[in-house]
Amino acid sequence: MDCGKPDVEFCQDCRHWREIGWTLETRTLYLYNEEAKTFMHRYKFLGDTFLIQMFTAELKKVKMRRGWIVPIPLSENRLSERKFNQAEEIARRMNGKVISALKRDEGAALSSKSRKERLNRKNPFHVTKEVSGKRILLVDDVYTTGITLRQAMVRLKEAGASEISAVTLFRSI
Repeated sequence: MDCGKPDVEFCQDCRHWREIGWTLETRTLYLYNEEAKTFMHRYKFLGDTFLIQMFTAELKKVKMRRGWIVPIPLSENRLSERKFNQAEEIARRMNGKVISALKRDEGAALSSKSRKERLNRKNPFHVTKEVSGKRILLVDDVYTTGITLRQAMVRLKEAGASEISAVTLFRSI
C-alpha cells in the first residue's frame, strides 16, 4: 500500500504514480472523516494550533532512520495569511530534526482545484538546502491525490536526496 487508502492494495492514484515511476512510501495516521474535517478547519483555517497536541503521542511513534523531517511548505502569501505552516507544526511533534528544505511558488489552494487540475499542475517546489545523500521524511497534513508529496519528492530526488518517504496526519477517502 502506498497511500493509506483503506481496503485497497493500490488505489487508482497509486497505480498512476507507479506507472510513471513516482512511487513514494507514505504512512497515514488517520482517515479524513467528518471529525477530522472539523479538526482541520479549526486547526488550519481558524489557527487553533493548540489542537495538534492531541496527536503528539502518535506522531512521536513515527519511526525514521537518521535523516531530516521536511514539512511541505506553504507559499509566502499563504503563510502570511495563516501565520503558521500546519505541516511544520505536525513535523515538530515528531522525533527528529525538522529542516525547511523546500520553498513553494505562489498559486491557488489545491482545495479549490478539481482532481484533474491538481494532477496536472506545474511543480511549485524548489529545494533550498543541500540534500545530496540525505534521507528525508516529508510531512503533510492531508493526503488527497498524492500530487503535493510527489512533486516535492521529485525536486528532492533531482537535488540528490538518497531516500524519501512521507507521513500525513490524514488520508482523504
